[in-house]
Amino acid sequence: MGAGLPGMSGPAASPPTFDPVVVIRSRPYIAALVLAAVLGVPISIIAYGFLALVSAVQQFVFVNLPNQVLGGPAPAWWPVPWLVLCGLLTALTIRYLPGTGGHSPAFGFKTGGGPPSGRELVGIVLAALTTLSLGAVLGPEGPLIAIGGGLGALAVHLAKKDAPPMALTIMASAGSFAAISTLLGSPVLGAFLIMEAAGIGGMTLSLMALPGLLASGVGALVFVGLDGWTGLGSFSLALPVVPPAVPPTLATLGWAVIMGAVGALLGWLIRWVGLSLRPVVHLNRVLVTSALGLLIGLAAMAYQLISGHSFTQVLFSGQDALPELVENAADYSLAVLLLLIACKAMAYGLSLSAFRGGPVFPSMFIGAALGIVASGLPGMNLAAGLGMGIGAMCAAMLRLPLTSTLLATLLLGVDGVAVTPQVVVAVAVAFVITNVLPVPGPAGPTASVAPDAAGSVQHRAAPRADHATESSSEGGSTLRGRWTAWLFIIGSSLFALGAVPLYAEAVGLRLCAVTFFVGSLFFTCAAFLQYREAVDALPAVRATRRHPFWVWAPRNLGWLACAVQLAGTLWFNWSTGNALRVNLNAELTEQRVWRPDALGSVAFLVASAVALRDAGRGAVAGRPRPRMWKIGVINLAGSVAFGISAVAAFVIPSSGEVWNAGLSSLGTLAGALCFLTGAVLMLSPESTDASVPAVRGTPP
Repeated sequence: MGAGLPGMSGPAASPPTFDPVVVIRSRPYIAALVLAAVLGVPISIIAYGFLALVSAVQQFVFVNLPNQVLGGPAPAWWPVPWLVLCGLLTALTIRYLPGTGGHSPAFGFKTGGGPPSGRELVGIVLAALTTLSLGAVLGPEGPLIAIGGGLGALAVHLAKKDAPPMALTIMASAGSFAAISTLLGSPVLGAFLIMEAAGIGGMTLSLMALPGLLASGVGALVFVGLDGWTGLGSFSLALPVVPPAVPPTLATLGWAVIMGAVGALLGWLIRWVGLSLRPVVHLNRVLVTSALGLLIGLAAMAYQLISGHSFTQVLFSGQDALPELVENAADYSLAVLLLLIACKAMAYGLSLSAFRGGPVFPSMFIGAALGIVASGLPGMNLAAGLGMGIGAMCAAMLRLPLTSTLLATLLLGVDGVAVTPQVVVAVAVAFVITNVLPVPGPAGPTASVAPDAAGSVQHRAAPRADHATESSSEGGSTLRGRWTAWLFIIGSSLFALGAVPLYAEAVGLRLCAVTFFVGSLFFTCAAFLQYREAVDALPAVRATRRHPFWVWAPRNLGWLACAVQLAGTLWFNWSTGNALRVNLNAELTEQRVWRPDALGSVAFLVASAVALRDAGRGAVAGRPRPRMWKIGVINLAGSVAFGISAVAAFVIPSSGEVWNAGLSSLGTLAGALCFLTGAVLMLSPESTDASVPAVRGTPP
């Protein structure tokens, strides 16, 4: 979540030493109740203003601005630059402002650590504002809980600097209650979420909950009043159109078990994406977060180009898009719904790794889409599908079964009572499977990354007896390898995007050519890093480990593969750069575009074959092939596809037409996807059971 639950430290190991009845009757506790009610007013006003500001920025950037600049609705490519800006601003806020923007949402709701300080609130607000308003797929509940808790604690400090810790905890909790009083549709539901996440019970729960519920009730009144006064909206989750409920049957209960399993597996996959990317984010937060924003924007653009529906269904938390999705559920085909789930889940996982926000609303949106898909199954209906899908996904992502059940049933209103049995079954199955599955994310013997109390990262390295110099070199090589992988990922994604016919139709041939050219630049940067890695891996000369900037070592297969690959990327730079020029005749197009493209494809094919031969030398009979060999096979397939594309793109001199444009685009798309797959595999650690070749300069 965007920040931890303020001041809550989970269930106590032993019963409290104080008498709760005496505490409730005491004057300080009565004063705390009055203060909680008073604090509910300004904190709820601030929370309402924050939500209104996020909504206004979204409306301006994605609706008003394209109408003013382009004279019409936002085209499919519109969110891409804004998501890059979103990543850049969020990363700069987390890196340079106090408090690191709150806790990472990849770890879900966190307890303990105390409320954020006044200095940290600035970073939390700015990180959440850029995340939520510019399109990342997270909800506002996390930052609002942190903001409310921080403001409540700040009020106590201003009133009495030596206030006891219990008073600080109670007021911080009350501030959190007030901040999300109506966000989830009911002040009771928001309060229940905070209490279940904190894990408190017994009389301690009553002591903590009473001021919070009071502040939440006051906050709900303030939200309703501000909505009526300003007309900006209540910012409360609700479904204007609720499908009619059908009494539960054995069929729906059976499908509930399957829905729970599907929700648990999909939730595990989303969390795996978020947690696996966190170590990469901490290598270079600004660059990687911007790149993740680019990938989120590309996913949203691809959804609109393929489905014809707005990219806004993929972006943002899903709170505003959920009512429209449910109301028009019959208008979505099965293919479009599956595409929406895939794009939203991918963007959600990427957002969890580096941005700041809450996990509730994206989980509900994906669960609702799953429910609509399941509603067409024999014996199923839409109301039951929505309830089971939302409950299962929330249970998998939040790991709060009671809150997940309430989220699904209360959202459906009166009809939610009829589907409660199916929802309970789906939530229970999802919760159990989620806890049975292994913890997602990277797990290796050499290093691990874990969040500390301030939201930063601690790296724990396995002890080594000696070879400090070699360890440092290995660390540098690993860092360079990750940079290389990400550069290839971006370049391959741009090549794949440019090869999609709908993209060229949407943005025009000029911007499509620019996409290929920019992608080729990323390829060249990555190829150069691999070339330098191959050079550094050469045997030492004259008792020194340093090598010249350029070397000649054709007998070394690793160096040869990287050198030929680098030459191929330069040919692609020349080819795609010339393709930007207009009014080239058939002869010049053949000379300046097709020939260098063909030479680059041949170079890639040769480099992939040499790299595969080099990686195969590390294989041991009877043992699994090393990861780099598998990457080499994938890259070789991609090089073959690029070669087919180059042949199909031959310009016929007599007519000036491309020989087979469709086959050329298909070859480019297939090759780019192969290279993208190989680059992603470069990010995963090599298994210790596999033999690794000495030279890892393999094209991705």
